[in-house]
Amino acid sequence: MTEREPDGARFPLLARATPLVLGAVLAVVLVALARRPFRAFDTYFHLRLGEELRHGWSVAHPGQLSTASTNDWAPTQWLPQVALSWVEEAAGTPGLVVVFALLVTGLATALYLLLRHRAGPLPAAVLTAVAVVGWLPSLSLRPQVLSYLFLVAVVAAWDRTRRTGRAPWPLVVLAWVWATSHGMWVLGVAASAVLAVAVVAERRPPRRAALALLAVPAGMLVAALATPVGPRLLSAILLVNSRAEYFREWRSPELMTLGALPVTGLLVTAVLLLVRRDGVRPYEVALLGLGGVFALYSQRTLPLALVVLACVVAGVWGRAARPVSRAEGGCLAALALGVAAVAPFLPVADDPADDLRPFAAELDALAPGSVVVTDWGSGGVLLWTEPRLDIPLHGYGDVYTDAELERYDDLARLAPGWDDTLADLAPDRALLPEDSALAYALTGRGWSVRRQAGDLVLLAPPA
Repeated sequence: MTEREPDGARFPLLARATPLVLGAVLAVVLVALARRPFRAFDTYFHLRLGEELRHGWSVAHPGQLSTASTNDWAPTQWLPQVALSWVEEAAGTPGLVVVFALLVTGLATALYLLLRHRAGPLPAAVLTAVAVVGWLPSLSLRPQVLSYLFLVAVVAAWDRTRRTGRAPWPLVVLAWVWATSHGMWVLGVAASAVLAVAVVAERRPPRRAALALLAVPAGMLVAALATPVGPRLLSAILLVNSRAEYFREWRSPELMTLGALPVTGLLVTAVLLLVRRDGVRPYEVALLGLGGVFALYSQRTLPLALVVLACVVAGVWGRAARPVSRAEGGCLAALALGVAAVAPFLPVADDPADDLRPFAAELDALAPGSVVVTDWGSGGVLLWTEPRLDIPLHGYGDVYTDAELERYDDLARLAPGWDDTLADLAPDRALLPEDSALAYALTGRGWSVRRQAGDLVLLAPPA
């Protein structure tokens, strides 16, 4: 094969300008995104959980958010939940916007720097842009964004080990933090195990050095199980995996859709590039395998697939990578800090709590402990905005038993037995989408409309 020209050798001005233009465009996109920390209603129940953990709940033995949930659950995201609750108390919504801005810009910057060890500025910028576009449906102020960032750190650590041969022991500490932050920590351990084997197969180090490399993922697992939750973390993972039918994010992804195009495009590109390449190394095959597994496993792991597959493509596309210059580093820092500085001064958008504010007066007038039946989204918001009330349906699946999830799913679908579930809940009010099957059924049974706003209606039972 002939030696490839360095990236941008034929068009040097274009090669220098394009990454900067892409960086500026991405900064604008991230500013717009940072204005939407509450675009997923999950943010609100994470705030409520953090508040409870700060004021009475034990991490080892937490309480319940409602009288309608009884599962003996284990907190898998307690550290960021507590941190978010503290930030909200100290700095309010602007503080949460800053945190979200730092998270998304930190994630994009970290991926770019990871790719720059494999390719020049132009391929790294293009692939970062593709990844950010693919991340957009999954980016909100939720602990799972930390899992994306931590996976970047895992791949970067093993990339360094591949070059130097030194075992990445700091990953053991990272595993402890990851296991307190989000349930996908186990995927980080699995990725480390796969990459450790690939590095051993590629470098063929002495036996002692090989055992040290293989001991890193084992140490990560031990560190994860040494958190305050302990071995219950493993049962929590199995519990989530068994409930994919109730939560769309854990279902198998549909790769032939517009939303999955960045993942599908990177996967196909990575396969084609490696097939055409002579002398493919075990490490690249391992990365491709990880990316394929993440792409096929669930909707929630698609962002992880973007991280890994971008690395594979960058390693083949950009063979003339040079160290990051001071000017390049300065531009990166300026763009990231600019996003974090500008975002708090812009109005918050796409806040699901805005749809519920017209009902605040009626809800506040209810007695403490009153039961309000909602859909999952509205219930998640009300956990934070109306902590006095008993909200049976709120979307945090860990606190429900399998039987409870099935009953509440049947209630929303008016499946046989739904009226028995409703009678057991004995709701004082129902706040539902006007066009939902349950709202229609309740009005047919004599429930009266107390207030209607937008697509939601507040219903009261017959006297």
